[in-house]
Amino acid sequence: MNWVMNDPARFLHERAELAQLEVEVDWLTSAWRLNADGRIEVDLDFVVHGRTYAGRMTYPDVFPNSPPYIRPRNSSERWTIHQYGEGGSLCLQWRADNWQTHITGANIIQSAFELLSTEQRPEQPGVVPSAHRTTEGQSMRSEVYRFVATNGLLHALFSLPQQSSSALKTHTILNETARVAFVSEISTSDSSAQVIADLPSGISIYLPLFAWKGEGWIFKSDAAGNGASIVSADDLLHILSESGFYIDNILVKEEGSSKHKENTIILMGSELTSLRVFSIEASEQLVLREYSVIMPSSSDARLPEECEQLSKVRVGIVGMGSIGSKVAVSLARSGIQRFLLVDDDYLVPGNLVRHELSWAYVGVHKVNAVRDALKLVTAGVGVDVKSHRIAGQESALNEAAALKDLANCDLLIDATANPEVFLRMAAIAKSNKKPLCWGELFASGYGGLIARARPDIDPNPLAVRSSIYAYFDTLPTAPFQQAGGYDVEHEQPLVAYDSDVGQIAASLTRFAIDAALQRNPSQFPYSAYLIGLRQEWIFGQPFDTQPIDVQGDNWDDAGTSITDEDRLAALKGLIEIYKESQHAESGSAT
Repeated sequence: MNWVMNDPARFLHERAELAQLEVEVDWLTSAWRLNADGRIEVDLDFVVHGRTYAGRMTYPDVFPNSPPYIRPRNSSERWTIHQYGEGGSLCLQWRADNWQTHITGANIIQSAFELLSTEQRPEQPGVVPSAHRTTEGQSMRSEVYRFVATNGLLHALFSLPQQSSSALKTHTILNETARVAFVSEISTSDSSAQVIADLPSGISIYLPLFAWKGEGWIFKSDAAGNGASIVSADDLLHILSESGFYIDNILVKEEGSSKHKENTIILMGSELTSLRVFSIEASEQLVLREYSVIMPSSSDARLPEECEQLSKVRVGIVGMGSIGSKVAVSLARSGIQRFLLVDDDYLVPGNLVRHELSWAYVGVHKVNAVRDALKLVTAGVGVDVKSHRIAGQESALNEAAALKDLANCDLLIDATANPEVFLRMAAIAKSNKKPLCWGELFASGYGGLIARARPDIDPNPLAVRSSIYAYFDTLPTAPFQQAGGYDVEHEQPLVAYDSDVGQIAASLTRFAIDAALQRNPSQFPYSAYLIGLRQEWIFGQPFDTQPIDVQGDNWDDAGTSITDEDRLAALKGLIEIYKESQHAESGSAT
């Protein structure tokens, strides 16, 4: 009900409009109510050609930036083909893709009636048209068996007591020229599992890398880790036995087979240089392999100290195309660990000329593919995804949920170059005081645009866009057309190189990091830039950058005056609805 208290006048207007509609027509009765989640709802009874349709209209938390939606009160009912499944919301004249904030719930109800009335006409049912649409490398070249030791793993190994053994879990990735193993978990002295925190979760979930799971043991002892020659399984077992360790759990045969189970064995003394890794392969004969250990770089701190602040920032990115995917991966490499990704499209072969991902993800929805990629980029990343088209032909319920989730982000990025999506993003940014960054590559790849709007620093997003358009009016006609969507289903594909997209994506990422860190002063004196990639239009040469001085309204709603009387009236209205809901519930209980 936040929208009610933020805009009580709108709430009162909604109630008045519905009351007036109910007076004017004879086919509608309504009852306002509050649901268990605190959302405003209206129970509706439509009488259409003698049949009563029991529905419910729900106002989303982000109203009026997203439309109310109507669905049957009985979740098993389907009234029309223009409905999102049984019990789903109706697809009406006013939807997420064409929503305008002045439209009221009463308009939505009228649209629902007209739909049902047309389709359910007894004498001749009507048809309502659908609106849908990696020197150490040189010495490693011949090594097939490789073991990667992360800082987290080394810390865990050093914390183990001397003369101890611990079980471990491994994950191994088979590449064309190497078999690379990692430790993902170690059992501690109290039998609890210690997860290696700096190993990305994407390595330990099998897909999409086909990283198979394994088991093994860590033996920590100066005697076992003294650098003795170990060339066979017998050598290894002899050293472990002489060091006082129990070895029967190493040579375990597979159930019903004469083959030994594969085990990974780590030996370590007091010094890091004593670390050695072996595997006993699954076969009838004992075959021992020793891994080449890849240690962490002594200069792993390759990011500025300020990047630690980024781990707390949640970034919402709409559009997982060529720009959005590159921005997401670059942000993850920069320290961002919390993401919300929104896009409805899936990856096709044609996307790969500029998209961040590869054939490994073709056929997979982009949000899921980029999520999996991010989980392989950095440890501890959390990615929420919504396979949803903002401002597209979607359920109003899903649109409301997507916009609400975006409102819960700390930074918003629009990577769609879609004006309708921008309007939604601008509304969410403005009403929730969240910074918004956006960018696009111009057709044929000769240049691009990046822009931002930061609460109480820059003008609001729409004012920034208006300043950009006003600046465009002072320039020669641009040799490009603004794209109307963030896919190429109905548009000519963008003709540009991956490097062109990468240039704009990298600049947009720098903009986003600056906004996420709330640098004051910003590293960027202007909040909008035209970036030239070659000599064309206003660009005298490649990398010619034209700043745009943006002016305009701030982030407050100067035209909206909320009075104490409005607040009081809205509060009384909520109390009235609550009492009516309680009365209705008590009546149904009896």
